[in-house]
Amino acid sequence: MQWINRIKKVESELWDSEFPFLQKAFLNALEEHGSLNGQSGWLSHYLHLEQQNILLPSFIKQHSYGEYVFDWGWSEAYQNHGLEYYPKMIIAAPFTPVPGPRLIGGATKGKVINGQVISKHLQEHCHEENLSGVHYLFINDQEREALKDHNWHERKSVQFLWNNYQYQDFEHFLSTFKSRKRKAILKERRLIQDSGIQILKLSGQEITDQYWQFFYGCYQSTYAKRGMSGYISLNAFKAMGLAMPDQLLLIIAQHKNQPLACALYFKDEENLYGRFWGCHQEITGLHFELCYYQGIEYCIENNLLHFNPGTQGEHKIARGFEATFCHSLHYLTHTDFHDAVGDFVHEEAKQLSQYKKICYEQLPFNNQNMPEPT
Repeated sequence: MQWINRIKKVESELWDSEFPFLQKAFLNALEEHGSLNGQSGWLSHYLHLEQQNILLPSFIKQHSYGEYVFDWGWSEAYQNHGLEYYPKMIIAAPFTPVPGPRLIGGATKGKVINGQVISKHLQEHCHEENLSGVHYLFINDQEREALKDHNWHERKSVQFLWNNYQYQDFEHFLSTFKSRKRKAILKERRLIQDSGIQILKLSGQEITDQYWQFFYGCYQSTYAKRGMSGYISLNAFKAMGLAMPDQLLLIIAQHKNQPLACALYFKDEENLYGRFWGCHQEITGLHFELCYYQGIEYCIENNLLHFNPGTQGEHKIARGFEATFCHSLHYLTHTDFHDAVGDFVHEEAKQLSQYKKICYEQLPFNNQNMPEPT
């Protein structure tokens, strides 16, 4: 096994991911424009398992920001016992809480994944490099099934996903709701329509420098409200727009040709991913319009199967987003802490299972159109 510190050093025929957030264009934009490496606390550390012809999007971390599987409590426990939690290693799509494939390479396509060998390499690498552990974040089901029984602890989290049940249009989608829930959404959308706000949809190649500047101001303002700064630089976003234009969608709300708010989406052949939102003016219902309803309409119009609007947010339930489990795998080199984390995630999973059931019961669909529980 070898590791590579820059995505541009990996041969293109080896790194052939179709997942937008692990494409070379996405990672290269982050690396070349200061969002990875340097002082970011993210160190590119791509692992190449030559015998298996597999690459892994791995990073050495000096903090836990931008991961969305929260382990601050674990870090604090280490500190309280005089131990170092950082550096650690993660397998992830940077800054992206979206489940998807993590193994990259021709050997992963249509073949059985040797989870035991991959797990052994990753866990031994942590000991060799004096890392506290490895965290395999937002793993998809295929990889999880292959790896989970090889000295990992599985952790669950809950996201809200919209599924396209062959809807003809947004009206058809709403027709599956209970009457009261349907009327609430119609009222919410009417507020935006009656205010004279226009909606503009731009693909990557249509996003001008002026629109990128507006988006970036909105993006940073969202983080500033929480006393933080956004992780991704303006030039990184611009580079993505140039390198992967067909997979970006910027939706802008404007009034009298003046932009008010925007939402940036990514997409692939089956999925739409809502990633970033921000506004220069707070308007009732505008967040729901740009981040949920416009996304749903786009999926229906373009026959996309699923819409992941981003992490957290119970208000999504009333708008037809179903609670679903996300999964991560964790290995800590310190045996006692590894066992303690196993106990923690086991108890946490019980609570999340109950929470997911409650979310299902709150879905807005009528009896004839209630989806099957998952």
